[in-house]
Amino acid sequence: MASYIKFFYTLCILSFVLLITPHCLSAEQNNWAKSSQFFTKIAKSNSNTHYFLAINESQGIALLDENYQALSIISRNAEHLDFRWLPSQNSEGIIATLDVDSGEILLISVNLNTPLLTIKQQFKPLMTSFEAMCLQRSRSQIDLFTVDSQGIATHYNVYNKSRLLAPIEINQFAVGPNINACAVDDQQQTLLIAEENIGVWQYSTDPEHEVVRELIALPQGLEVEYIDTTSEGDIAIVSPDVNTFWYYHSRNQTLIEKPLPKDISPKTIQLYRNGDKLQAFMFDDKSSSIIASQWHTIMPPVLHETDVIESLTPFAQTQPVNAYGDAADDPAIWVNSENSAQSIIFTTDKKFGLNTYDLTGKRKQSIPIGRINNIDIRYDIHFAGKRVDIAAASNRTTNSISLFTIDKATGHATFINDIKTDLTDPYGLCMSNINEQISVWINDTDGRFQQYQLSFDSPMIKGKKVMEWRVPSQPEGCVVDDKTARLFYGEEATGIWLKHIDSTQSSEFIIGLHNGVKADIEGMGLYTVASNHYLIVSSQGNNRYAVYAIDQNNSFLGVFRISADLNNRIDGASETDGLAVTSVALGSQHPDGLLVVQDGHNVMPKRPQNFKFVDGSLLKKWINSKVAAQ
Repeated sequence: MASYIKFFYTLCILSFVLLITPHCLSAEQNNWAKSSQFFTKIAKSNSNTHYFLAINESQGIALLDENYQALSIISRNAEHLDFRWLPSQNSEGIIATLDVDSGEILLISVNLNTPLLTIKQQFKPLMTSFEAMCLQRSRSQIDLFTVDSQGIATHYNVYNKSRLLAPIEINQFAVGPNINACAVDDQQQTLLIAEENIGVWQYSTDPEHEVVRELIALPQGLEVEYIDTTSEGDIAIVSPDVNTFWYYHSRNQTLIEKPLPKDISPKTIQLYRNGDKLQAFMFDDKSSSIIASQWHTIMPPVLHETDVIESLTPFAQTQPVNAYGDAADDPAIWVNSENSAQSIIFTTDKKFGLNTYDLTGKRKQSIPIGRINNIDIRYDIHFAGKRVDIAAASNRTTNSISLFTIDKATGHATFINDIKTDLTDPYGLCMSNINEQISVWINDTDGRFQQYQLSFDSPMIKGKKVMEWRVPSQPEGCVVDDKTARLFYGEEATGIWLKHIDSTQSSEFIIGLHNGVKADIEGMGLYTVASNHYLIVSSQGNNRYAVYAIDQNNSFLGVFRISADLNNRIDGASETDGLAVTSVALGSQHPDGLLVVQDGHNVMPKRPQNFKFVDGSLLKKWINSKVAAQ
């Protein structure tokens, strides 16, 4: 290759640790390598053989060998270039580019074994046009991000489970106008968007995260034109307005500015890392040619910490609540004693009232009762001359406990009455049935916790406050193990408390925050496997669910996530408020019960909040695996 290329050195650049002279590709090289607007190197892992990808607005898209000879060409005028190897592959990958004539995004397979470029997918948006696009690779899938002319970013899945898919829309969010380019830092799971005259905005690529952004600020007034990353976490930014190259180190958030010679005006940049060497291919707007530079960098790869968290996948989700924003909160599972397959999920809507759903997620009932927050259920109570089940909910509109009867055959809920409390902001709630005494345990955001004993000897359900205590800061989620008279409740910013209901002793703080669990501590439920009881807790701060063996000194089993089912268009769950779980068989389809969790960000597509259903068999299998590993 050295004999083939005649370098002529006309430019110089200050590298991170030594002077390196960039070179223009010589006139003997063909136009693909000489004047393509987008040009980068790719190589199989553990191989000395490398290839090049080139995109030329007038010639098309090409795969080149190491001597810059075209191995495969697609004759489509294009701009933009991003490339990712397929998961667990080092000879097949995907290019994302834009057909400038049709306005379509092209997803092109790159096969180095053939070698061949093949268009696998092509699509364009409705009533708008694409301005930027970039790819992300994770352990098992490849995603595509686009930004259109209206300033809307769209997140698609395009490769999953060893096959290239028609793009599946996962999420949309506004990023604003004047977007020139985007790139993804796979290591930090960050979407980088270059906004003209501003800088580069950073967003999380996790569709379940709240949309927030941070700015990598560049000097004001510059046209921030292009950005690229490597799979090892390098980030580079260029502007044609100045002869400067910016290198951003995401781990320590350091922006390193390096001057380029005066006669370079970089329009695009593509990066390639090989060990400690970082190579950049820049299209010089003044000479309309590719400039290649290489550095021995002092910055090591920004490798992401290994964070393998097992996931459970939902089989269904509820219809969303009616209002956007923080609305859905807490579920309770009503088990139909006459036909468990016809069980019902009771849920709260903090902007409306009570919603109930069947086991497919279809809404059955809606009762506009006020801003109810948490809900729980107890069974087989004699009231008004018949046996009924009872639901209680904390009502922040009336500062009360709202009570409902549940028809034992149909699950139909009927509002009965409110029990007034002296709380200023009723929040968390759970119920107990101990020695045939039904109680409601309710707390306030100011830290107060109260017990109300219910009586059912009149047309109205009455409640009497019999106990009150206070925790240091805001509580919410709670659950009672009726058989052992144990009340577990969370202090959101701190951890979990245990109160023995049949004892005069004060509550005991049993579980604090730790590496797997971050504030806020929210929903709680009890699940039984082989007569052993496990406390399931939503760790809202990191979108995980923690499990504790409460019969084995509250030992920590681990955490899991709830991930998306892409094929059935069910997204994962995040920022979960309430959850409910039962190990009781719900018909033949769910012999090990059910886990229901609130989803704080309902996407794929983006809609108001809802609840996700996870089959109890997945939870049981996960628990058994953790117990066996101890």
